[in-house]
Amino acid sequence: PMARAAIELALLDAECAAGGRSLARRFTSVDPGPAPTVPAGVAIGLMDTAGATASVAAARVAEGYRRIKMKIEPGRDIEFIRAVRSMIGADVELMVDANGAYTSEDHALLTQLDEFELSCVEQPLSADGPDDLERHAALAALINTPICLDESLTSIERTERAIELGACSVVCVKAPRYGSWLDAVAVLDHCRDHGVDAWVGGMLDTGIGRRANIALAAHPGATRVGDISATARFFTDDICAPVTLNAGRIDVPATTGLASSIDRVALERLTITSTTIST
Repeated sequence: PMARAAIELALLDAECAAGGRSLARRFTSVDPGPAPTVPAGVAIGLMDTAGATASVAAARVAEGYRRIKMKIEPGRDIEFIRAVRSMIGADVELMVDANGAYTSEDHALLTQLDEFELSCVEQPLSADGPDDLERHAALAALINTPICLDESLTSIERTERAIELGACSVVCVKAPRYGSWLDAVAVLDHCRDHGVDAWVGGMLDTGIGRRANIALAAHPGATRVGDISATARFFTDDICAPVTLNAGRIDVPATTGLASSIDRVALERLTITSTTIST
């Protein structure tokens, strides 16, 4: 799916360059059109102590991030969340991501999440098994914290089914997971039409992938802060001009095509091998 999405992105980029419009405009065909900027959100990985996690969260808030997402797992959850919430205060959006680390036997523990006024819990249960969506729907009936699904959503059909079942009230949209940027746009359209919150997830993206995610996050269906952060968090050397924060927001590229942002000198320096394809 990821390779397919990468090829599709290259084709869409070429189409935008030829047609003189931005990728954000290509992704957003509905009014009011793409947003000029998007709010920046950041993820914090699992750390050894609650104090260390809270300190990193506070540092990210000081940098201007509007939403903190922290990873959790059994044994590194409730006390870690309490420490972070205490450190950053009640006004900063906080969500947690379990990456499917819990089971249906952990319902009692997961109800404790309601104490912290989280914006959502992402993928609390495993995406494995034929009853994945049903298990999340059962959990959703027991807790007040909104459930967001990520790994469970691998297609437009799965996403629509999850919403229909009540398995989630928030959708994490990752084009590489769907295998298509246009499918990701269709999911955002569906969420917008049905009043379901959605946000754009990120991975370890270079400047190219990050700019594509920013363009997608400008869609009016992306109602929540996504995993949109500065490139300096991951790369000291990239093949694009860096993505930076300005008062907690990131500018949406308005240029025609992503290729215009590429640093050709850096690309040549970092290229290991290349192949020319002619038609």
